[in-house]
Amino acid sequence: MQKSVVAASGFIFLFCVSAQSQNTQAPNMFNVLSWSSVFNQTVYNANGAPIGTLGQTVPNVYAFGANGATRSLAQVGATLPIPGFQIDTTLLQLNNAINTNIATALGVIPLASPAAGVIFQTDPTTGAALPVTSTLGPVFTERAETIGKNRWYIGFTHEDFHFSSLNGHSLNGLQVLYPGGTPSGITNLQTNAAPLLAYPATFNIGMDVRLSQDVAFITYGVTNRFDISVGLPMVHAAVAARTYNGILYDGDGLGTQTGGAVANPNCWCAGTFNPGAYVSPAVNFTEPNIGQSSLSKTGFGDMLARLKGTILNTPHAAVAVGADLRFATGDEKNYLGTGTTSVRPFVAVSLPTDVLAHGIVFAPHLNLAYQYSGKSILGGQLIPSQLSASMTDGSGSVTYQGAPLTATKGYLPDVFSWALGSEVAFGRHNTFVVDFLGNEIGWVHGSPDLVTSTAQGFLPTAPFASTTVSGLTSTPNHTISYSQYSGAFGYKARLIGNLVFTFNALVRFDNNGLTDRFVPLYGLGYSF
Repeated sequence: MQKSVVAASGFIFLFCVSAQSQNTQAPNMFNVLSWSSVFNQTVYNANGAPIGTLGQTVPNVYAFGANGATRSLAQVGATLPIPGFQIDTTLLQLNNAINTNIATALGVIPLASPAAGVIFQTDPTTGAALPVTSTLGPVFTERAETIGKNRWYIGFTHEDFHFSSLNGHSLNGLQVLYPGGTPSGITNLQTNAAPLLAYPATFNIGMDVRLSQDVAFITYGVTNRFDISVGLPMVHAAVAARTYNGILYDGDGLGTQTGGAVANPNCWCAGTFNPGAYVSPAVNFTEPNIGQSSLSKTGFGDMLARLKGTILNTPHAAVAVGADLRFATGDEKNYLGTGTTSVRPFVAVSLPTDVLAHGIVFAPHLNLAYQYSGKSILGGQLIPSQLSASMTDGSGSVTYQGAPLTATKGYLPDVFSWALGSEVAFGRHNTFVVDFLGNEIGWVHGSPDLVTSTAQGFLPTAPFASTTVSGLTSTPNHTISYSQYSGAFGYKARLIGNLVFTFNALVRFDNNGLTDRFVPLYGLGYSF
């Protein structure tokens, strides 16, 4: 796993270095995306000379002055306190969506069942421990049978996730849209009518998100019908992000198009990436390289405790009820945990057949569960700091928003999950497993969403013609519910004694939430 983290980080690092963008070290992983978008902005005076720097600011659109170069920063500030317009909201909403979906992924990642592959029950007459099933059990679904009184099971599994998309949008090439339309405090001097409005802007973002989970399970059979289990996860997380290609669709900044016709009277002071007087479209309306940030962490994740009791146990049918408790023992700021306690009651049904020809046994199974989680910063909103910088020419100070960024707390999405499949045993040493898994996410507390929107603007380079701009936008506190579907195809082999090896391939069938199309799992378990 460490090699995969290093490889991922190295790829993003080389990609970012080639673009020569500013590298910003985020204080923690849940801030990596937002910190990749903060950068140092230069403030200019009416003559185009730099008079100040805004350090680590989130991208903003500023009013730069009236009538081209004839207004100074002080004059603009007297009319409209800078910043006049801001576009930090959409970038931060994207970060919020990433954070919530990573927390959701941590909460719904299928864990290998902590029930033993070889289970026993004590014969009440002889006191002997006898095997009671003819399969080695499922992989991700919970079997209804318990492992037997005073029996122990220890197991270990490893999974790697490399998420490639969010709600169908590739993480390698997200385009975020600020739709514009924000009214300013400056009246349109050419028409002496409505206030000037901000024009659209877009940013491109590339991300690499990887999670790996090593889980050790310990299960103890309190009675022939009641188990307790503890899961101890070690989580490895690596995230890298780059923000680049900022474009403000503001025409030439003078309100003219080809031929000099004043077709867009608002354009000449509707915005710039670099506050101050008008300098040039090349300086004011594009930011090719904004920033990058990456971080990886390894640590203890959220501890899991499971209680399970069998309420029906016959040769051809078993039903169990139980509950998982996930404790907030992992560092949520670094994606090692969800940051809140979760409870997940469940019911498990097993329907094994008799031993058929050639030792074949079919054991259909069904799981139903509902997970409810509390509040976490991964479900909250990122908030930039309110900052100010004094100008060196004595013209005053510029207020703006930038790093550090803090977060409120919000509820993580709730999850109703189901699993339907079957074990197929070929003798007592080989079992194949096929499962169909589903998650219905956000019935009560939804997940942040980004939608593709369009806006009208003007090309920032000649011929400065009108154009339609598209990208991802979001509204604060807007959430959705969605479904996830996967297939799990596993194999379990009894190696020596009660030592069981497990392999599973998890395949995603949809593009909702964070998506990794193929996830392998490896594991070992031993009963005694």
